[in-house]
Amino acid sequence: MVILTDLKGNSRDLPDNIQAAQGARVMVTRNLDTEDGIVNGTFGTIANIVPIAGCGPTTVKLIGLQLDNPTAGQKFRRKIAGATDDLVYIERFEEQMSKRGVVRRQFPMKLAFGCTAHKVQGMTMKSAVVCLKRVFESGMAYVALSRTTSLEGLRIIDFEEKKIYADPNVTTAMENMTHASFRSTRPLLHFVKSAEHAAPTLTVVHHNAEGLPPHMEDLKSHHELGLADVLCVTETHLSGSFVSPKFQLEGYDMFARNRHVSYTNRVDMATKDGGGVAVYCRSSLQAEARRYFHDVTDLEFSVVKVESRSEP
Repeated sequence: MVILTDLKGNSRDLPDNIQAAQGARVMVTRNLDTEDGIVNGTFGTIANIVPIAGCGPTTVKLIGLQLDNPTAGQKFRRKIAGATDDLVYIERFEEQMSKRGVVRRQFPMKLAFGCTAHKVQGMTMKSAVVCLKRVFESGMAYVALSRTTSLEGLRIIDFEEKKIYADPNVTTAMENMTHASFRSTRPLLHFVKSAEHAAPTLTVVHHNAEGLPPHMEDLKSHHELGLADVLCVTETHLSGSFVSPKFQLEGYDMFARNRHVSYTNRVDMATKDGGGVAVYCRSSLQAEARRYFHDVTDLEFSVVKVESRSEP
């Protein structure tokens, strides 16, 4: 047996040593599946450590992570036969070493109880401790300070006001922009609907809902969307063949087509989360769904024929 104590890896995304334990905060250091949301910078908490059978607890096969993003890592879940949890299981990856015949295997992750401001761009969290001591460029403080959903969840240490500053070029551009007052401005659709002696119109609005389940109340409350005669919604994120009454709009007839029934030849798309379309037509209109179109497959669409109702 040859013990290579001084052999170090060359791949920066596979650390030489990992200090891991259940409850430890870690960050994935390699793009494992960009479509599935497991990328460099994905954060999570170690919830399970799976040893190799028959090799004792010190030889680890898989590390189960509870990701901060609950929708990421669908392909990596339930890698253990019979597992009932919903953890994302990460396995070791190989690196060929310069020494002939030597292969290094390591997990692509590292401890991450803290991280740089650059790594948290786009993230949202309930609470965070932000240290401004090592801010060295414009915008860094803004990125770090704007991650939490409330002021109560933000704690600042090593505060220095001079660390919070914008790019001078951005400041100059803002100062040179034409100023306009929106005090008397009204939404466009209000002008269309309230114009005196206006000719009869049909107002069609498109809206990307990014999921009706979490945003249905927002859609109902939106003052512009409520003026639409026909509201076309994409990314409904609905599933199944039955549409719950909670996704109906009062005064409208709904025509929905979910992603899983839209694909014949693309099983990968039919089973993928998200997608789906819906058309809401005002009940005062005569709307009829057109369900069958020759040779039109693998497309998320809904076709509705709309006519004004005949006057009695």
